[in-house]
Amino acid sequence: MANDNEQVDWDKVNRGKVRYGFALELYKKGGELKNSEMGRIEAFVDFVMDSADGLKKTMTSTKPTKKKKEPERSDELLSKEACQDIITTASEGSKAFIKGMVHIDAEGLKEDDLKKVLSALDSGKITMDNLQSSLDKIYVIKQGYK
Repeated sequence: MANDNEQVDWDKVNRGKVRYGFALELYKKGGELKNSEMGRIEAFVDFVMDSADGLKKTMTSTKPTKKKKEPERSDELLSKEACQDIITTASEGSKAFIKGMVHIDAEGLKEDDLKKVLSALDSGKITMDNLQSSLDKIYVIKQGYK
């Protein structure tokens, strides 16, 4: 430490260690650190560090948030800021979390593919149970464009 008066933020250090552990396990399983995975890792870190009650408290925070503009049509993507806001404030099992994750990963899809993905999302075909496989499928579709 450069200054004897500086204090170590042990909570921040410990959160980093937990985050590293989840990222390492993802890497060992052959996963990639895409936006969708980073959001899930952060949700797990919150759960581990804050417990379920702490996570609920975080999700229902009374901090004022900017109103994010919803798309006017159902076949338009949310802004990245709106998606990040949803991911960091919605519990992992919620519809808002699923919507945010899909909208982030769907960026860059061609119009026909985007309409199919958003239609599946709106009809409830994308759930927490199949979210990761849906995000992986979106990733594969985008890789096919190259």
